[in-house]
Amino acid sequence: MINHITTGLVSSALVFAFSAASAAQTSISASEREAAITALAQVIEDEFFDAERAVQIADSLRTANADGAFDTAGEAEALAAALTARLSEEDRHFGVNYAGPEAVAAANAPRESRPRPSDGDRWAGLRRQNFGFASVEILPGNIGYIDLRMFAPIEPAEATARAALEFIAGTDAVIFDVRQNGGGAPSMVQYLVSHFLEPGGDTLINTFVSRDYEYPNQLWSLPSHPAGFRPDVPLYVLTSGRTGSAGEAFPYHLQALERATLIGETTYGAGNPGGTFLVDEGFSIFVSTGSARNPVTGTNWETTGVVPHIPVSADDALDTALADAYSTLLEGDVGGSARLGLEWGLESLQLRDNPASVDAAQLARYAGSYGIRSFTVENGRLMYSRDGAPAVAMEALGDHRFRLPDDDEARFVFQMNRSGPATRMDLQLLSGRVIANPRND
Repeated sequence: MINHITTGLVSSALVFAFSAASAAQTSISASEREAAITALAQVIEDEFFDAERAVQIADSLRTANADGAFDTAGEAEALAAALTARLSEEDRHFGVNYAGPEAVAAANAPRESRPRPSDGDRWAGLRRQNFGFASVEILPGNIGYIDLRMFAPIEPAEATARAALEFIAGTDAVIFDVRQNGGGAPSMVQYLVSHFLEPGGDTLINTFVSRDYEYPNQLWSLPSHPAGFRPDVPLYVLTSGRTGSAGEAFPYHLQALERATLIGETTYGAGNPGGTFLVDEGFSIFVSTGSARNPVTGTNWETTGVVPHIPVSADDALDTALADAYSTLLEGDVGGSARLGLEWGLESLQLRDNPASVDAAQLARYAGSYGIRSFTVENGRLMYSRDGAPAVAMEALGDHRFRLPDDDEARFVFQMNRSGPATRMDLQLLSGRVIANPRND
């Protein structure tokens, strides 16, 4: 008997490929191995979205088994790993796992006797993960940032997704971080992509091809959106080699629509959604039962991955996106505190790679009291204290300018004589206000 356990939100090849969990090894005999491979090959033949390729992949697996390709797998877990490695060359979503006899017994039990959570707990696991929204912030320069670790179904997650979008509604650019996103539900992809398109629901985002559909299943933009529409805001998506499945669909469709700038690494390359099937031999297999077809490209990202516009290491993707956003926005008609915030944000990024240095003699010229604010030099660093509070080391910016560590809300600017100590320290605030602090020591 074959049980269809679930569809592709949580169970995907990425779960198997990236799992770091270890478990006790389960010995398996040659006859058990043979039975398991036979059953799994039949699942592929029956369920893989492309019927012709399904037969080819299943027959190739049977031939490999007959040729002894899996004879050294004496444990069920080792066999699952070997099968996953081989099958993922055909489709990145393929993944085999050893679930054990307990899973088979539970799946075959009468439905009324199966343990099931109450309706109120149906989404408890996803809710504890905040439906994938790990962080929502406004970064220096008024840049919205959303770190999204999964694409949860929109049914339970809509309020959280809407709150995230509304939190950054006033920002001048938006960055989505899917570098640690392994996939999820197309409904969330549709919801988020739609927010950054024109209203009206006239944009075809994606088409799913499947054995289960008589005609292609189309995913259109939403005609209305609870969080409104932002078709013109500069949009960036950060990617990595671990970004997979629906995590790839989001940047891929935005790229095809020329709606976002993708920055980071080429993604994993899993473009065909599906579900998990359990066979009586205790193995489960994730099989792609459908395939995405972008209306612009006519294909998807299976095997090739999504190639970013600006390829950089995943670790450098956020800084690269910020630098691009700051530079792009500064080219526009922006002034006052908004321009100052962008300039300071860009300056802070540049400071990381090229920190300013000030020699001891110059630091000594800044030291002194300026109203309620005082500066001293300790171990080659300028230290700042206000009203006698503990001193904090400052970061030099050059041109007699300093800031508190990682603080883009203010700049400390010393006004200098041609020689001798500073005569005044101006505290420049992001709002544009300048507080003059004459030296009084």
